[in-house]
Amino acid sequence: MPGLILIFLLLAALSPALGQGSYRDPDGLYTAPLPTGWKAESKGGYALLTDPEGGIRVYLLALEGSDPDEALAAGWRRVDPGFALPAANRAQPPSQGGVEQTVQVAYKTPPERTVIGLAQRYRGRVYLVLVDARTEALARRGSQVNIIASGLRIAQLEQTDLSAASPKPFDPAMAAELGGYISQAMQRAQVPGAVVAVVQGGRVVYQRAFGVRELGKEAPVTLDTQFMIGSAGKSLTTLLMATLVDAGKMRWDTPARAVFPQFRVADPQLSQTLTLHDLVCACSGVPRRDYEILFRGGSLSALDVVRSLGSFQFYTRPGEAFQYSNQMVASGGYLAAVAAGASPQEMLEGYVRELRSRVLDPIGMRDTTLSFELVLARGNHATPHGRSLSGQYRPLPLDDERALLPVAPAGAHWSTAPDLARYLLTELARGVSPQGRRVVSAEGLEFTWRPQVKVDAQTSYGLGWFVGEYKGVRLIQHGGNTLGFTSLLAFLPDKGLGVVVLSNAQNANPFTQAVMYRVLELAFGQSAEYDARFRFALETSAKATKEALEALTGNLDTPTLQPYLRRFRNPDLGELTLSLREGRLFVSVGGFTSQLLFNPKEGTYVTVDPPLAAEELALDRDPSGNPRVRLKDQPQDYPFSVE
Repeated sequence: MPGLILIFLLLAALSPALGQGSYRDPDGLYTAPLPTGWKAESKGGYALLTDPEGGIRVYLLALEGSDPDEALAAGWRRVDPGFALPAANRAQPPSQGGVEQTVQVAYKTPPERTVIGLAQRYRGRVYLVLVDARTEALARRGSQVNIIASGLRIAQLEQTDLSAASPKPFDPAMAAELGGYISQAMQRAQVPGAVVAVVQGGRVVYQRAFGVRELGKEAPVTLDTQFMIGSAGKSLTTLLMATLVDAGKMRWDTPARAVFPQFRVADPQLSQTLTLHDLVCACSGVPRRDYEILFRGGSLSALDVVRSLGSFQFYTRPGEAFQYSNQMVASGGYLAAVAAGASPQEMLEGYVRELRSRVLDPIGMRDTTLSFELVLARGNHATPHGRSLSGQYRPLPLDDERALLPVAPAGAHWSTAPDLARYLLTELARGVSPQGRRVVSAEGLEFTWRPQVKVDAQTSYGLGWFVGEYKGVRLIQHGGNTLGFTSLLAFLPDKGLGVVVLSNAQNANPFTQAVMYRVLELAFGQSAEYDARFRFALETSAKATKEALEALTGNLDTPTLQPYLRRFRNPDLGELTLSLREGRLFVSVGGFTSQLLFNPKEGTYVTVDPPLAAEELALDRDPSGNPRVRLKDQPQDYPFSVE
């Protein structure tokens, strides 16, 4: 589970004070959070934390020494004398907050097992977090493992606390420094175009456009260029729901079935009790199933999306662990529209209508829309860019992004930096638009900021927002990713400061995060420390790209492939077709086509072309001996059978 090791970058030095549920080292060297339902045991020289089902073992140790790698080896020997797994990947991310050195190691294991070690050196000791888990269990409770790993707090470390500080007024010198940094960061991350806005003290203090709308063309990005904002739009949906609560059209605790009697999930009891709140809190226990959006988006209606929840299994009980589902949030937006008076057959139209009348128009967001036709007619939009397996960005057809329309409330919005600046000003003003219009009650708005479930030790998920902190200052943010756009909205509700970052590049989160943190560093007079993490993310990505390409070949065994050159079907994802063209293997699925390269070591085939580069396919046979294609998505596979 590579995502887990990346989240370990939230290091112990950044951890807040512990609340209820914690493990305290008997020698007073460290403390760590203990998620709900987990057990902790002191084992003589280390602590063992286990999840409720017993599928995850997390070991905590503090060993004397100065070499993290030696400490990792010694730590594993202590908890498991027979441990002999080789390292599959070693990384040394930038240390934070006084930690002297950090090392992360992922060990070579079969797919059903994940083993990871994190070591942090500080003042003659190395503090270890060792994880040995069933991969399926990590898919269910990975966020709780991250709570432990990111929450390990070294007793002697002191942390910077800016909670009593006021951000400096944004001045021309800060603007010049920020502009230079953004230009440099875009070049390093290969981002074609971007717009950044900063709001402070009730007004826009910085707006600037960078780069081009499309690679290979001269049209520049302007302040009014429209970008898709992806999941950053989820908070627009929860804000709409808050206005409907104010208007008496719904309550957060209204059962979904009370609004739409046909509502159901795989668990009959939860079908009765899940509320509108549960659909948008990322705390219900439903896992992410984005393939079903991407591969069938062109054939799904809003009603289809709501009905699709009937097959969704729950990884954890509601409220127990962070699980992110776009279909759940989309259903929350659609049922809110039904609560406001829309018929089930016009959920999307009703959502658009209510969003426009209750949120967009009152705030003055004239250029924010869900209509591709309006975007095309307006004529000033960025082109999405997908990342190929080689790491290069390529322009994508705009129509590729239409796959997201069935889950529109979860992230198919188009917007501009000025519109989103007005939106953040409204958030900072507790629901009052820049024109002085009350859009939502302060209480209703702040309810969407309230933490609902822990993501890691520093961060919780609210309703459409991630709620965390920057050096003791409350930080509310949400990024967004589509097939070819990346965005970020962030604000400090207690300091009157907000940031908008829009880009036309797929998975450009390291860039958007780097810009946000540079704004915060400038505002609070902090050194440019986050840039080291930005650099590490880019270097890690480049290394992974190089290693992936070196493992692949275009040499194919045509006779072996021959039985698979046909059409297959999966009940959830639809059709998939494999074909040979001029000696090259291609896959077509969900309206997307990519060349496939062969990985001899793994015996699998990997997609090359954006927007779905780096997907892995296995060719085998079903129990009856028929050819089968499996789309590998840990911890589960999607099997495609012969039609």
